[in-house]
Amino acid sequence: MSSVTKIAIAGFTGKMARLITNSLLTRHPNVQIHGLCRSPSKVDAKLLSNPNIKVFEADSTDPAALRRGLAGTSACICCYLGDNSLMIDGQKTLIDACIAENVPRYIASDWSIDFRPLAFGDHPSKDPMKHVQVYLEEKEKEGKIKGVHVLNGGFMEVVWAPFLGFADAKEGVFRYFGTGDEKLEMTTYADTAAFTAEVAADPNAVGFLNFLGDRKSVKEMAELYQKVYGVEPNVQRMGSLEDLHGKMTAVFKEQAANPYAWMGMYYQYWMSNGQTALERLDNERYPVVKPKDLETFLKGYTKDTVGISNQF
Repeated sequence: MSSVTKIAIAGFTGKMARLITNSLLTRHPNVQIHGLCRSPSKVDAKLLSNPNIKVFEADSTDPAALRRGLAGTSACICCYLGDNSLMIDGQKTLIDACIAENVPRYIASDWSIDFRPLAFGDHPSKDPMKHVQVYLEEKEKEGKIKGVHVLNGGFMEVVWAPFLGFADAKEGVFRYFGTGDEKLEMTTYADTAAFTAEVAADPNAVGFLNFLGDRKSVKEMAELYQKVYGVEPNVQRMGSLEDLHGKMTAVFKEQAANPYAWMGMYYQYWMSNGQTALERLDNERYPVVKPKDLETFLKGYTKDTVGISNQF
């Protein structure tokens, strides 16, 4: 039996793919990566020349091309990010290609709050994940593949992005609906990718796995902001969670085609009301990954740059 483990990463030029690749190369020198993407020319030259990486040109709608990149791999990590067509139909096509090549595990493009308690339509951005979960469960019942879902709360960098609505660090403004004491769950992109790499390299990792960097309320975020940057924050209560729900659904009804008009509010609501909170954590399963807490994360940026830390 070969000592080399082959792992496929679809959507290879994306942000998460780059971070997962880095973690695999750093901690798992026995892993060979099959990178699947539409445009190999966009792959970093250092990765193209790495002997542990093979890049395959494969469009998400081309099963034959996908199968060439998936052949011989033990797991496929989907790093797609796009519209519902890509996130639902594209993933189904990729799952089918995995099954055709006898790939035993499929790691879905989730990296999310726990969307399982949500009904379809509760959080429109999470509907594709629910569709893929249902599809994977159907295929798993048929014994064709095992689904894997990595949950991490919100990305820490995105929680600090002004569009989400919790914080505008550059201006020192923090806003909340509810009491302001509701715990928000968050993990950095890099730590989420590191956990995902460990999951991919672990043949026994299946089902839902929960990883977390920190839990902090908006009030606690403001306190850490002041501690780290020495600036007094302006903390504002915007109303009740019921007010937020009414506002976000009204905006969605009027501007469904413009996700940036409503997406932040939906995340605020579902991250704040406790229904999507992660329960049992799996951090200890992979002690090699030591995720950053919020204070450590903030110390890596200035108050003027933390709000754009998701742009890399």
